[in-house]
Amino acid sequence: MRVPECALAERGSGAGKRKSARMFPSSNGQRAASPESNSSNGLTSARVPAVLKAFKLLDIISRSDKPLGVSELARRLELGKSTVHGLVTTLESLGVLEAVNGSRKYNLGPRLSALSSRTAIQPDLRQSARDALERLAEATEQTSFLGVPADGHVTILDIVHGRPTLAISAPVGSSIPLLAGAVGKVVLASWEGQKRRDFLSKSALPAFTAASIVNPDTYERSIDEAISRGAAIDVDEYVDGVRAAAAPVMGPGHKLVAILWVAGFSRHIDSERLDFIASAVAREAAEISRRLSGI
Repeated sequence: MRVPECALAERGSGAGKRKSARMFPSSNGQRAASPESNSSNGLTSARVPAVLKAFKLLDIISRSDKPLGVSELARRLELGKSTVHGLVTTLESLGVLEAVNGSRKYNLGPRLSALSSRTAIQPDLRQSARDALERLAEATEQTSFLGVPADGHVTILDIVHGRPTLAISAPVGSSIPLLAGAVGKVVLASWEGQKRRDFLSKSALPAFTAASIVNPDTYERSIDEAISRGAAIDVDEYVDGVRAAAAPVMGPGHKLVAILWVAGFSRHIDSERLDFIASAVAREAAEISRRLSGI
């Protein structure tokens, strides 16, 4: 049985009630290139065959405009199905690949996003946000998260728990859907207005729970409210019994580079407390943004 990409669970001595959320399938709109076309970039000089095969497999999936199964990958790689199955199984277990909606077709997984966010090319987001996460967890007594949006999902880069026996938890490197609750509102709020309106008019909004906002006009208004207050809120919209507040972390050029959010069980967060959490998240996210932008 496949383990969900992201699981939210109440932490404590007992086995808490488990809540899970699956990622959306993603695509990047590019066609796959033949593995033999890589001689110009030095791949033919690789010394470890297994590494070369894995890299070619990842390259093919990254260029595909749809998820790919073992048979198709074997055909493109000109390898046996058993060999490709072994590669896929190993890469999936590491979070480098993920099966789409429980199928046997694969996209790139959340681990790659988590790794790429820590390269020397850009500031280390985890390091930049760690103090803020710790302050939020202490002030709110809930769980604080840092995530990056990419390819139809948001990958969790770091997490700090508040009260140990009452906190929500999720593994670093796991993902939640791009439109998950308050996080999704922050993502869409970062889009140019016309792009957002086009998306809302053409796409069916996901109904994660009975409280999820699925009406485009209502969702647009909730985004306007998020922009006005500097943070988005979520009352049972992504997971039943969970409330959250999220705010954008902006980099140079006012580009969304990460999302900061706090989530906790609804029974511990009334409306007044949620407003306090939203203000705290907005303040910390703005400070991280100032540092990343060099202001």
